[in-house]
Amino acid sequence: MIILFIIVGLIYDWGGIKHHPGPGLSNFRDGQAFIGGFSAFAETFVYAFYSYGGVELVTLAAGESVTPHKTVPRAVRATFIRIVLFYFLTILTIGLCINWQDPTLLNAAWDSDVTASPITVVFMRAGFGAAVHVVNAVLLTAVLSATNSCFYASSRMLLSLARSGQAPRIFGWVNRRGVPVPALIMALLVSFLTFLTSVWGEGVVFNWFLNLTGISALLVWGSIGAVSLRFRWAWRVQKRSLDDLPYTQPLYPILPLSVIIIAVLMFIAQGYAAVKEQPFSPRNVVATYIGVALYIVLYSGYSLYDKFILKSPHHFVPVLEVDLDTDAVWKTGEGQMIRENEREEIRQTEEKEGAAHGVRHWLRKAWNHVEYI
Repeated sequence: MIILFIIVGLIYDWGGIKHHPGPGLSNFRDGQAFIGGFSAFAETFVYAFYSYGGVELVTLAAGESVTPHKTVPRAVRATFIRIVLFYFLTILTIGLCINWQDPTLLNAAWDSDVTASPITVVFMRAGFGAAVHVVNAVLLTAVLSATNSCFYASSRMLLSLARSGQAPRIFGWVNRRGVPVPALIMALLVSFLTFLTSVWGEGVVFNWFLNLTGISALLVWGSIGAVSLRFRWAWRVQKRSLDDLPYTQPLYPILPLSVIIIAVLMFIAQGYAAVKEQPFSPRNVVATYIGVALYIVLYSGYSLYDKFILKSPHHFVPVLEVDLDTDAVWKTGEGQMIRENEREEIRQTEEKEGAAHGVRHWLRKAWNHVEYI
């Protein structure tokens, strides 16, 4: 549906649909692509993080994968392609087809009754009014899918925290099918807070939740960058081979360092946007950094609990004592052996099937080579 929307939207914008003249590039002219300057642009960061938050779940599922050294790279590449396709091109199409002052755009700050999505609006203006119901059905399905993904991620994270002693033990219980029922129920109960958006109107609670979710996603990504650096530091100090890692991070250490630096700059930009917003309101600043405040409270609370209740000798585990063996996919020395065995199996298969498949054989061989890069 998204691919169809992009195609229809671009054709409509270029004037390719009879009796439905498209706007062309008019919505990007006279500075309309950068309304409000940098501060307004920075305000969109939290919406982007709200939308992108959760893409890291692809690595969370690696713990339940039999062959993560194969599935994780494929999933990461597929996620990147989907981000480009479902986010970048979709936003570009919406920006081309709908002016920023269009009255049909949903703005919960002062008009929460407008429920038509930009995708629906574009189809209607392109003359495909009958597609509206299909679009709404697809959007509903996408929302349910995202909700299911969020429940999966939150319950598994709570399960992991419970089993590591960082959350009540009851959340570490699973039924015979491996479903963490108590953790899932807790995630469901927390989700009921979203009903507060219908109690306090004018988008107040929604904006607070949106900022909390968006900034939390940014904090998670920044933390992942820091954890990645320390993990590889411990791996190197313990003199382990990178071949024993089922998946190695590309562009290391440039990528995690860039994530940390960009995260800090994003926080600064968000604060700048909140201060520059007119009319100025302290509530906007508080809403912007509510996720940071929650992060600090939770981290400080656990630090105090770890020091005075658990009486841990170290706040951070020394790199020489970091446990890199528990629940590891491969044991020390297994990585290179497994990869060599797989390459040999692939080579033998290609030799048997190569003559019969011709060009397809060489295409598959090239693809397998790319996967191992």
